Amino acid sequence: MASVVVLALAGGIAAAPAAAQSPSPMTTPEPPAATPTPDPAAQLPARPRPTSRSAYTARILKPTAARIRPGSGRTLQVVGTRAPWWGGPNVLLVLDARVVDGTGYVKVLLKRMPAGSKGWIRADRVALRHTAQRVVVDLSDRTVMVQRNGRNVLRARVIVGAPATPTPTGLFAVDAPVDLPGGNELGRRILAITAYSRKLARYQGGIPQIAFHEYEQLGAPLGVAASHGCIRMSRATLRTLRRSIPRGTPVLIRP
Repeated sequence: MASVVVLALAGGIAAAPAAAQSPSPMTTPEPPAATPTPDPAAQLPARPRPTSRSAYTARILKPTAARIRPGSGRTLQVVGTRAPWWGGPNVLLVLDARVVDGTGYVKVLLKRMPAGSKGWIRADRVALRHTAQRVVVDLSDRTVMVQRNGRNVLRARVIVGAPATPTPTGLFAVDAPVDLPGGNELGRRILAITAYSRKLARYQGGIPQIAFHEYEQLGAPLGVAASHGCIRMSRATLRTLRRSIPRGTPVLIRP
């Protein structure tokens, strides 16, 4: 036991403190738990291919190269965050998904000629979104339908391409809603899709892109084949499409 030394002080008597105890040994802190690496497959849709009831869209978050194969092969184009020509978010239709060498990729429908061009982009450069909607244009019946979960929620008569400038068939997607200058014969508003004329190289000085637009100012009645390839419809039908069908939604044009 350590002894206590008694000291005489001016104000009285005080006891000196006992010898200090040796410090306890230091403990080594545990390293932080490692953050688990995300599973690329878990970030991809299990059934990515478009059907009559389901599809996925990809909004581009960072510019990324679209290649002919997942992670390899020739670069078809660099896909930006803004929609080409029309601006706004660039949203593409997803056609497939795959994991290669630990990286997730999605196959998307590109906005370029010829119509139907496809490319693979990295999944970590996009925001994926599911949709149960699609638009179906039937050229024989000259109708447009909006389907939700495989059921028609809208059906309307339209004007389709004339025999010399037919509306292209295939699977496309909504590109962008576009507001045009006043006095345009197509009307003030259109809904562009990722389809392009297979007969015209240019149209009115620009790309021959197919769109949904009004018919009222162009003379021909609904239910005929008279356009340069676009799908003309009533102003009310177009308003419904623009309000309820977001970018990237699949558009099936069948013969």
